Amino acid sequence: MKTLAFLDCPTGLSGDMCLGALVSGGVPLTHLEQQLAQLALVEPYQLSAEIVHRNGIAATQVHVHIPAADGHAHPPVRHLAEIEQLISAAPLAAPVKDWSLNIFQCLAAAEGAVHGMDPALVHFHEVGATDAIIDIVGTCIGLHWLGIDALYCSPLPMGNGTVRAAHGRLPVPAPAVLKLMEMAQAPIYGSGLQGELVTPTGAAIATTLARQFGPPPAMTLRKVGLGRAART
Repeated sequence: MKTLAFLDCPTGLSGDMCLGALVSGGVPLTHLEQQLAQLALVEPYQLSAEIVHRNGIAATQVHVHIPAADGHAHPPVRHLAEIEQLISAAPLAAPVKDWSLNIFQCLAAAEGAVHGMDPALVHFHEVGATDAIIDIVGTCIGLHWLGIDALYCSPLPMGNGTVRAAHGRLPVPAPAVLKLMEMAQAPIYGSGLQGELVTPTGAAIATTLARQFGPPPAMTLRKVGLGRAART
């Protein structure tokens, strides 16, 4: 019997929402900490999780505490090769490595297309920062811990407005998010909501790992995990 996971995203999707949902669904925070410690990240960080409430609903929010970020230092800028080296050199399970590498390679392809350059030359700003690497690799670690055989995802809602990024203020949906959706031919819809609902990390996780977008497949519901993002 296969174990399936379905990402239901009525208010959007981000990397930390995925991580929070996985912890809410039973993945031990200590397991994430132990596995993520195998990445040779030079920046110090700490993970914590808390139950937060929104509109009367409890959800799990995972925080990545980075001392340098608290002092408003600029996050590190990494190229794809540097991130691939971090992941490949870590003694992580093979599926975790494969999924994580595929996600970052899709992100590089999308960013390269947006900026008109070779994906290998893309400077990862936000998505190369420690918290984004933890969100993506941590999500893959959590899916592996749960024994997920196939991931499915709902259509993704698009917000509107602008968002501040390393290249300045960008329109929402961000260009990289739209490119990822185009590459995967993923279904999207206008939500009428203001703000960035789907982040590049969330879009990359879904478009890379989801086998199919649409309604949930037939399954026996064993566990529900609710994750909340720091931005909401």
